[in-house]
Amino acid sequence: MGMLCSATGVQQGDPLGLLLFSLVLHGLILKIAEDDTCGELLFNKWYLDDGVLAGTSLSVRAALDVISSLGPFLGLYINFAKCEVFGKAELSAFPSEISKRYHTPQLEILGAPIGNEEFCNNFVINKQSSVSFLLQQLQGLENPQLALALLRKCAAFCKMTHISRVTPPTLIKSSLSEFDDSIHHCFTECLALNLSPQSSGWKQACLSLSRGGLGLRSVAVHSTAAYLGSVSSSSPDLASSHYVIDALNLFNLQVSAEDTVSIPLPTKSHFQHDLSQRIENCQFHALYNSGSLADRARLLSISSAHASSWLQVVPSPRQGCDMATSEMQWGIKWWLGLPLTPELGVCAYCPDKALDAHHAVTCKFGGDVVARHNALRNAIFDFCKRALLNPKLEAGAGLGHERRLTRPADILIPSWSNGDKPAAIDVSITSPLKSNILSEVGVVAGAAARQTEERKHTCNDTICSELGWKCVPLVVETFGAWGRTAGQFFGELASRLAAQSHSSKTTMLNNIYGRLSLILVRANARAFNARRSYVICYPLNKPAAFDLSVTSTLHPSVLLEASMTAGSAGLVAENRKHNYNDRKCEELGWVCIPLVVETYGCWGAAAVAAFSISSLVAFPPG
Repeated sequence: MGMLCSATGVQQGDPLGLLLFSLVLHGLILKIAEDDTCGELLFNKWYLDDGVLAGTSLSVRAALDVISSLGPFLGLYINFAKCEVFGKAELSAFPSEISKRYHTPQLEILGAPIGNEEFCNNFVINKQSSVSFLLQQLQGLENPQLALALLRKCAAFCKMTHISRVTPPTLIKSSLSEFDDSIHHCFTECLALNLSPQSSGWKQACLSLSRGGLGLRSVAVHSTAAYLGSVSSSSPDLASSHYVIDALNLFNLQVSAEDTVSIPLPTKSHFQHDLSQRIENCQFHALYNSGSLADRARLLSISSAHASSWLQVVPSPRQGCDMATSEMQWGIKWWLGLPLTPELGVCAYCPDKALDAHHAVTCKFGGDVVARHNALRNAIFDFCKRALLNPKLEAGAGLGHERRLTRPADILIPSWSNGDKPAAIDVSITSPLKSNILSEVGVVAGAAARQTEERKHTCNDTICSELGWKCVPLVVETFGAWGRTAGQFFGELASRLAAQSHSSKTTMLNNIYGRLSLILVRANARAFNARRSYVICYPLNKPAAFDLSVTSTLHPSVLLEASMTAGSAGLVAENRKHNYNDRKCEELGWVCIPLVVETYGCWGAAAVAAFSISSLVAFPPG
């Protein structure tokens, strides 16, 4: 039987390599601890082949001698070229092969900077340079949905989590703020938004998805929670350190009085998560208290369970989970409560109505409300089919009931729960921004969905009872908050799907909410774009800023949509021009009117409308 040699590294593709290496190293560490010449050694900690020894010069040198003498018998050799030594006294006692010698702390241990504020900030800035390339690549993506997903999961807070946990926040505050600025710049470039770092929209974007944000947490803000959580779980004896006290004081300034923390730090698990939640609670309430009644209703709705599921869906055209550029841009602006149109923007179908977040998704003209309802209904029907529930579509249609015209069963499930009556599924979408309920919805989360559920029961319970059915209203608010009945129904549906697919219930539940949430936002965006594409301000009481642009229908980012819908490339280009220019034009007192023509000669709707107005002015009738 031959010998398996480990030439370089500790793993080399072997999943047990780390364990075997640790077993060998453990004996050497014990020898150092037992050696009398190392008696004044204060610190002897190792992470695989990275070790830290601290103590008097004699004790540290003695520990090195133990490793040098006993290590080769175990196949372990010191690489002095990678070693560093720091001490205030003379360092000549250490091997000359160690070239990195410092009398002031400026070294790195397992990715953690050890030194003064200048050194630590420079360390973080150097680390940011590796992230900068990734951010530049994200800005070059033609798909903002994919860019945002990658930014949140691969390039934002996660890149600085380790440094935030192992470095006192007071030493790296300025460099972390610079990192936050780079994330903000990347986000605004990817989504083509004019959004300042001090705006309420960006403050909301920095909240987690569960609080109605975009998950782009500020590293500078949450570094206190990360550091205190790390100290609490690994080194509670360091809680009296002035670095910990400074971090604690900084944290307490970020939260409300009832959420402050004091020494001794609790040693419970998930302490960092708990601290970050306290920071976000304070941030959320600050946004809520400073917003209008409509803003409050929006924040409560989008922070409800599963409302943000559309942001967690993996962008996949093959699975129908992708969003066009214009849809994603509108969805983000709508989610963050940003202005959707210039000041004079009105609905194409309702010239007397401003095209705001409420009217855009509730306008009865154009068929978009029906199309959105049917898209959700069909998706739920598909999930029921996959669960082998034998659903029937529109079972309540054509009943000819004399007392009311109603369709109590968008979907009828013959056998639903424990031999109960057939379930008559009634899908409904309601807006929390309706003026008659805004005062309640702005205070109580889910109030709009609850009221619609009650109305559905009032309208349908009697006729369903006569037909031997059970009324099950599935109500969702336009911002994505589902009613209580829908939550119960989807939970049981997920269990049925899990049994059929051998997946977990949680996985299937996430699939249900993710797809339905995406369909809802995508349909809302299409309803808005259908109205905005014909928006033209006439008579113009402001100067018109015409922006001429030529776009190609064969560009990869719009090719799929352009192959199905005429003028799609022009519409995308129009929306992009509005996103870039509306804010600046508004500051100048102008109205942005993009004149877009596709390379094959199809003009955009705004151009057609502008040309029509120009012809009326130049050649008045008669």
